[in-house]
Amino acid sequence: MRIIHNMDEMTETARGWLAGGTVGFVPTMGFLHQGHKTLVQAAHQECEISVASIFVNPIQFEESEDLIRYPRDLSRDLQLLSTTSIDVVFIPRTEDIYSAGFSTYVMPTSSQWAVQPAKGTGSRIYARGVATIITKLLQLVRPDIAYLGQKNAQQIAIVRQVVRDLNIDVGLRILPTVRESDGLALGSRNHFLTQPERRAASVLYRALLAGKALVDGNVRNSAEIEKAMIDLVVTEPLVNLDYVKICHSDTLRAVDTVMPGTMLMIAAHIGIVHIIDNIIWHGDTNWLL
Repeated sequence: MRIIHNMDEMTETARGWLAGGTVGFVPTMGFLHQGHKTLVQAAHQECEISVASIFVNPIQFEESEDLIRYPRDLSRDLQLLSTTSIDVVFIPRTEDIYSAGFSTYVMPTSSQWAVQPAKGTGSRIYARGVATIITKLLQLVRPDIAYLGQKNAQQIAIVRQVVRDLNIDVGLRILPTVRESDGLALGSRNHFLTQPERRAASVLYRALLAGKALVDGNVRNSAEIEKAMIDLVVTEPLVNLDYVKICHSDTLRAVDTVMPGTMLMIAAHIGIVHIIDNIIWHGDTNWLL
């Protein structure tokens, strides 16, 4: 496992990829969990060279308190990665990624990735931050395939748009969400939940399953499904629902009628933790859970 901090070293290393074979890349913000490990293992199994990055991207946070509070444990991350046979770990310094006088951002102007809240993962600041850092990382690492987890649906939508609009030569491999035994999607911030909050958090996946049950029962009206999901979530007083959205899985555009390719999305604040989750219906009994 080779660790690279220097941007020039990363650039020089990436120039030599062609002779080594296909490169799989997993971008992360650290505080890794089993979901990240699954992505890295897939990259290792499917590509000749596997690379992961660890970088807490400051420009996608709207409030400095959220950035400061984001969990970090580099030694723990490297220990986990050492068990995956990964080839390269890129850990750039913030002052190198965003050097003095940095002023060039990538800003998706389409509203297709946006959801109801003006803050958090539905905001323009978040979109600009994600689009800018993924563009920089793809330029530096030069992978053939980037691996992302389905849980981060808005991030995926933004990355897809950036790759398409800027003609970046990379494929995207989206892997299913990794979950706890009660269905809660794994997340780097989940450890901030108190025991009562952790128990309450399972209602989000139960709400998604309630929506799934309606679709499986041939209900196609989005408003009816959304109401059933909301009615379940509000039974948990510790959960502050941000939104429920039924939309196209690629564009995130809301749909009135459920059809194959529809995503059920949910987001809530539980204590200081913002949790997002989704499932996708591909038709018949075929779901990406």
